Amino acid sequence: MIVIDQFRYDYPERFRSYFSPGGFNLFFRRGAVFSRARYEHGILFTCPGHAVVLTGSYADANGIVSNDWYDQKAGRKEYCAAESSGSLVGAAGDGRSPHLLMDSTLGDVLKGASGGLSRVIAIAGKDRSAIMLGGHRADAAYWTLDTLVVSSTYYEKELPSWVQEFNASGRASGYLGKPWTRLLPAKAYASMGPDDVATERDESGMGRTFPHQPPPGSSHSTLVEAFETSPSHNELLEQFATQAIIHEDLGRHQHPDLLAIGLSANDLIGHVYGPDSHEVMDATVRTDRLLERFFQFLDRRVGLRNVVIVITGDHGVATLPEVMKKRDPNSGAARIDPAVIPAAAEAALKAKYGSAGSSAWIAHHDYPYLYLNLAALRRRAVPVEEAERVASDAVQQVPGVQSAVTATQLARQRTQGVHSNAERSYFPGRSGNVYYQLRPYVIPQERAEGTSHGAIWPYDTDVALLWFGAGIKPGAYDGPAMVRDIAPTLSALLGVAQPSGSEGRVLKEILR
Repeated sequence: MIVIDQFRYDYPERFRSYFSPGGFNLFFRRGAVFSRARYEHGILFTCPGHAVVLTGSYADANGIVSNDWYDQKAGRKEYCAAESSGSLVGAAGDGRSPHLLMDSTLGDVLKGASGGLSRVIAIAGKDRSAIMLGGHRADAAYWTLDTLVVSSTYYEKELPSWVQEFNASGRASGYLGKPWTRLLPAKAYASMGPDDVATERDESGMGRTFPHQPPPGSSHSTLVEAFETSPSHNELLEQFATQAIIHEDLGRHQHPDLLAIGLSANDLIGHVYGPDSHEVMDATVRTDRLLERFFQFLDRRVGLRNVVIVITGDHGVATLPEVMKKRDPNSGAARIDPAVIPAAAEAALKAKYGSAGSSAWIAHHDYPYLYLNLAALRRRAVPVEEAERVASDAVQQVPGVQSAVTATQLARQRTQGVHSNAERSYFPGRSGNVYYQLRPYVIPQERAEGTSHGAIWPYDTDVALLWFGAGIKPGAYDGPAMVRDIAPTLSALLGVAQPSGSEGRVLKEILR
């Protein structure tokens, strides 16, 4: 299972003429390709996206409402992959685990069905990506931190010797300061527009052109940031994945194994440069070459006839507002200062109920959620549902806001079995009191620096979905497919039960 972070639905077809025979074209020639698959939830971020892939469920069941949420009882933010105890393995830091994921994953089912003999390994650039793909019973989950591959005591007390040797080899350090140049001739990128499009859309210094290389004397943190925001980071993960296959002997015994890989650099590159940049094109083509090399290794090691490969994304991304406005002055594309949202709600609540005392009426804001100060509401005997309605009405008046809905309304939808994008991202005790969505191509960033995702529009919800391998019927499929269909379809191929919360369907049309 390969999840390319921020892999929009249009990238495979858009850049197909530059792909190698054995990368993405392996799926076009010999696999099953859905022109676009969709997420149906309302918060298109990394952690909730990865949580859907191998559970087949959304946040209303699996609990992963966002990358972070606000714990109103504890009065603090909660990270989706946080661990209440334990620590990192391989570096100093707080532990990570899937204990906040409320559903089982395909890997969990596979471990149970095989009596624990199937191996489940998850690898990614981001901890939350690896952990959500690996699930509760993974043998190991690994991610990068600085120039090291690390894990958590949830999985193991110390890193296996082969991982320690990988870190000691200095492979990651060898990428620091390495220039990022174009893979293809410069003229091949002409379809993406001028090389300096970044400077046209950005007055804050983000406009950079190839080659990308940190200046001499850059700090270690700057070098690491440049490495993580380049295709070199994916190369390191591919090298580590091949070592995992070798040392864990994956795919070479009686029971099927699951290797989940999250390629995270594509997301960081897309955020900085946008989907219409030379950088995103180059990163996608380089990802293609990396996959070809990896698939060739798989073929030599276990034979592609013995492998099923699925590729998808965890979300898409919006075109930069500055670029969109040039294409269509009437698009409504804009940037919005996120602070105006809670400010509008705070003003409305204060006008209605007076001062909240020593604190504010809005306890926390994290797009697209507003959390109310429940203690202040109790002190003033204000019904929560009423306060939510006041805040929601105020938010809907903010320019750039498409809609807003309250937690009470979402809870009602939940009990009535009414599914909406917002309801699928609602989990009691984790979701905010007000959920809002911005209009298309409105980005919650005041400064002109890159772009983002998270909205309910097709450029965020629609991703690529590619299948290859034993039991897969090749072809181009235009019918509807959801990302939540991956887990039940793989379960059918493996002959095991679906994960506990799976809501998807088996994609019977692609099965032999």
